[in-house]
Amino acid sequence: MLTPQLVVTLICPETGRPQPTALDVLPEPVTASEAGLMAGSPVPEDKRVHHGNWTAWPNTRWSFTHMDELRASARIAAGGPAGDLLPDAHTSSGQEGAENEADDEVGLVDLDELTMDDGDGDNWTLDEMLHQTCTNGFLVLHRGRVVAERYFNGMDRSTRHIMFSMTKTVTGVLAMAAVESGAMAMDDLLTVHVPELADTAYAPVTVQQALDMTDGIRFVEDYSDNKSDIMRYAVAMAFTPVPGNWDGPCGIHEAIMGFTERDQLPGESFLYKSVTTDVLSWVTARATGRRWVDGVSEEIWKPMGAEGDASVVLDGRGVAVTSGGMSCTLRDLARFGRMLARSGRVGEGVDERQAIPAAVANDIAAGGTPYPGSGGGYPTREGWTFHRHCWNLQQPMGAFMPMGVHGQRVFCHPEKDLVVAKFSAHPVTGNVYTDVSHESLYRAILDRC
Repeated sequence: MLTPQLVVTLICPETGRPQPTALDVLPEPVTASEAGLMAGSPVPEDKRVHHGNWTAWPNTRWSFTHMDELRASARIAAGGPAGDLLPDAHTSSGQEGAENEADDEVGLVDLDELTMDDGDGDNWTLDEMLHQTCTNGFLVLHRGRVVAERYFNGMDRSTRHIMFSMTKTVTGVLAMAAVESGAMAMDDLLTVHVPELADTAYAPVTVQQALDMTDGIRFVEDYSDNKSDIMRYAVAMAFTPVPGNWDGPCGIHEAIMGFTERDQLPGESFLYKSVTTDVLSWVTARATGRRWVDGVSEEIWKPMGAEGDASVVLDGRGVAVTSGGMSCTLRDLARFGRMLARSGRVGEGVDERQAIPAAVANDIAAGGTPYPGSGGGYPTREGWTFHRHCWNLQQPMGAFMPMGVHGQRVFCHPEKDLVVAKFSAHPVTGNVYTDVSHESLYRAILDRC
């Protein structure tokens, strides 16, 4: 079993670069304003957030809602027909009969009395939990109505926030839509669509194995070690600046070509690795003849009825960081989760329609078959699976949950028609550090549904 570590990325005094640092206690929560970040004209150098320091605490409190200002980004256009309107639970939706229905079935009304496990032997109120986990946005959606919607740290409903690895689920949906359309097949070798992979460890891997991250390649996703594969990969994809002594690849595709070693046979077991997502998006783009950015806009964002454009950061060669670079509003994140939980449908009553193929959404929601280690080896994730590029809690909680580092989560419970969307800037990179408190939150909300 893997044990969560209290490691926070801070600026190293000697190098001036972000450095994962082991601490005895968490830093006290602080907002961007309280930290004085990006305030003044000109901004004092020690308060300026830029490409070289955006991943360090407390700079993350500003950077996570300003990614378009830090890196070259591409627009993911909205503009389709309206989807879920997300009315407040205390008001009528404007549809015939909706007011009486709300009176009879509103379910969740007030969450202020909730208490949850803080993960350290004590309890938190909801306000305490949101504060202590450095929440930027929190939204609870029940039966299509907004029960709670709170913003902090200067964020509002129009602010885009980085999704990090929740982007992976978007990539998974796009890949599965390509399978559903016949552009590629689950048992296709990746090399059928990207022959350049023939000399890499991905040569024997199928589309399905890439979707479930059972590819077996050697890749260490350790955010506490600056020399691990993921940290070097972050340099290659321009998430972090290239150091002066850099001898590694430039760009996502060049980095992919450098992974030539394997730890297991394809299909044996799951191991989380971000690079596989970027391989999958490359394969999907080749199979469909369309860039990832355009595919997400046309196949997901517009059909979903997104309220606003999304964006995605680009590597140094203009390739989208499809493993973790997307940003969107909190409401659109909730819409995305609910669409997947409703078999790909959006809207209500006469306005209800199919936005993405039902087979795609249902496969994601169903999850895989748990086995020892299927939750990544963490004791808090026993019974979980990573299925079609999405974390799945079907066995323990009847839910699924796209997640991204530093506290990005959208918990989706199809049976209860419940979505809990949360954007955060928790100092610890790995989400497993707060698994206990979040599971306690979800169970407390489910108990009220």
